[in-house]
Amino acid sequence: MLALDRRGMLAGSFELHDLEPGTPREIGPFRLDAFSLPHHVPNAGLRLSAGGRVVAYTGDTGPSADLVTLAADADLLVAEATYPEQVPDEDAQYLSSALDAGRTAAAARSYPGDLAVATAGRTIEV
Repeated sequence: MLALDRRGMLAGSFELHDLEPGTPREIGPFRLDAFSLPHHVPNAGLRLSAGGRVVAYTGDTGPSADLVTLAADADLLVAEATYPEQVPDEDAQYLSSALDAGRTAAAARSYPGDLAVATAGRTIEV
């Protein structure tokens, strides 16, 4: 992360911890579960829960049975989708479509509200 910005600008702003899929981490009132997901480079999906609420996040990822576990009964699933409906064959194991994300949400019983595309400044009450 520090390599992405000017030297020292973010130093002291956060503390780095290794994410270990299958090993929950407590951060203040939150429980963080990490899932190793398929992508061109190492990739983690995150499930953050507190106060009976759950937010699941996938980022770029290809198909994985772990996606349904990650998103199971989440109040909100934030899922990156590179393509609207179909991923080209050469990227199919590493990327998802919006259709794939919708199917994952349905299988996981995630977020029964309206579907929306993320935009700058959008907020969703969880």
